Amino acid sequence: MEQIFETPWPFWLSGAGIGLFVILLAWLSGKPLGVSGGFAQACDAKQRGKDPWKLIFAFGIPLGAFLGALAAGGPNWTYELGFFESEISQSLAVKTGMLFIGGLCIGYGARWAGGCTSGHAIVGVAQGAKSSLIVTAGFMAGGVLVTQALYWLGA
Repeated sequence: MEQIFETPWPFWLSGAGIGLFVILLAWLSGKPLGVSGGFAQACDAKQRGKDPWKLIFAFGIPLGAFLGALAAGGPNWTYELGFFESEISQSLAVKTGMLFIGGLCIGYGARWAGGCTSGHAIVGVAQGAKSSLIVTAGFMAGGVLVTQALYWLGA
């Protein structure tokens, strides 16, 4: 059990598993995999019955993480936020506000771009969609710039 739940999997095994799942889903349902579509359905009552598997998938991710944590000996609840603990601020309110604003920006960006990073980078790029190649390059550039800005602010 420790090998499955506590030891990080090799990148090539995790990547192959995600790739096979994407292919299998597209083959069986004819639908692309994406997380933001499920959350969009959760927020829009008119779309809830359209593709019920998307909603199940979106809520299954945190449920699966919680069940995995239980199987590994229980969740380890903490208020520690990694990089934010030492570099940004000691105030829980400031850290929470920054994460909330970041979440709003990510949600807005995913809706504006027609999908989230996983949908574009994993599925769209695999399908050779030009829009996904452009959006994924934008996600990567934005991530690098924000990371550098955070390090600069924390220095």
